[in-house]
Amino acid sequence: MSNICLLPVVIGGVLLLLAGECSSQLAAGDRDTLVAIRKGWGNPRSLTSWDPASAIDHCSWDGVTCGGRVVTELSLHYMSLTGTVPAAVCDLANLTRLDLSYNDLSGAFPAATLYRCSRLRFLDLSNNGLDGALPHDIGSLSPAMEHLNLSMNSFSGTVPPAVASLPALRSLLLDTNGFTGAYPAAEIGKLAGLECLRLSGNEFAPAPVPVAFAKLTKLTYLGMSEMNIIGEIREALSSLTELTLLDLSSNNLTGAIPAWVWRHEKLEYLYLYNNTLIGELPRTVTAVNLIEIDLSINQLRGEMSEDFGNLRNLTFLSLYMNKITGTIPASIWLLPELVLVRIQNNNFTGALPAVISPNIQWIEMGNNMFSGSIPRTAITLRGFWAENNQLDCELPADMSKLASLTDLSVPDNRITGPIPATIKLLLNLKSLNLSGNQLTGPIP
Repeated sequence: MSNICLLPVVIGGVLLLLAGECSSQLAAGDRDTLVAIRKGWGNPRSLTSWDPASAIDHCSWDGVTCGGRVVTELSLHYMSLTGTVPAAVCDLANLTRLDLSYNDLSGAFPAATLYRCSRLRFLDLSNNGLDGALPHDIGSLSPAMEHLNLSMNSFSGTVPPAVASLPALRSLLLDTNGFTGAYPAAEIGKLAGLECLRLSGNEFAPAPVPVAFAKLTKLTYLGMSEMNIIGEIREALSSLTELTLLDLSSNNLTGAIPAWVWRHEKLEYLYLYNNTLIGELPRTVTAVNLIEIDLSINQLRGEMSEDFGNLRNLTFLSLYMNKITGTIPASIWLLPELVLVRIQNNNFTGALPAVISPNIQWIEMGNNMFSGSIPRTAITLRGFWAENNQLDCELPADMSKLASLTDLSVPDNRITGPIPATIKLLLNLKSLNLSGNQLTGPIP
């Protein structure tokens, strides 16, 4: 074979050798950078594994993920880290994911450091002690940014419009801070790829739910509780057909719950509690994927329709402190996944069925006009509160069928007869209130 035929093989071997040396140099550089980061945080005990003397392979260090021997991810949540983010973090040239949540970081948003992370796609600074205003040029973060979580800090001031200038953003979480004024609704509404938006728990200026948000048709999670929303739930939001969670609780919403909410095919979690919503409960409910419904502390009226009994995935139903009337369809008490029912402080009538779903653990139904008896068989029932109703029964003779009870509270009813001796079989019982009834006989 001629020398010219061997030339590509030789060149290829040289290139592979150079590539290997380059990769080795990058790996060594990242290892040194991690040591510098640890030093920048004051050598905390949570990062003791970051020591080349005890483990030369930096890719095995706690919270470090590598690709091709270079660091691509730092997952340092719950590491008791304090102070600011060391400048050396963005010396990791291939860093795409940085999770510093649930630490004790303090000070202002570390813009000068983080703007240098040119490949960052995931940034989580939530649950720290960061404060001050967000920088007006926060859009200088990596253009590849998909997930930005700044929730549960002490940021203040207005939310800069530039936060919505990150074109790849899929998750924007700004909830539970001290933001004030108007938020950049029009700009956020242009984030066509946004799937998760959380603005809850801020002192924004009173305003309706922005019509601009109706354009966020990929949203699966919309959290806007406790942020001074006024007005009605807009019909325009019916365009958000991918929503699985809608939380507009603890605001100043008025008007009726629009019909589209109860037709939403993908909705799983609906939280509208603590508003001033009026109108009747729906007659037609086809949102059969609902898992949790909380409409408590409103001014809703009407009766519960049989359609609620078709919500086979429902685990949590909370309607307390409304003006709802009528009986509860028996099918609701038999929903297979139902665990918690909170319906106190309404105007319900009718009786509980003798047998309820085996998964129900908590029933709070005080201050209504229920009649009938306590469930006779409910093996998993842990708490039963039915004070100030019209229960006109005797206590179940065999209390052992309520063996999981920890709390039984039925004062101010019309319960008669003796306290059964089998009540002593309720070994988990911590709280018992039978006062204000017509019980007779000795206390076991």
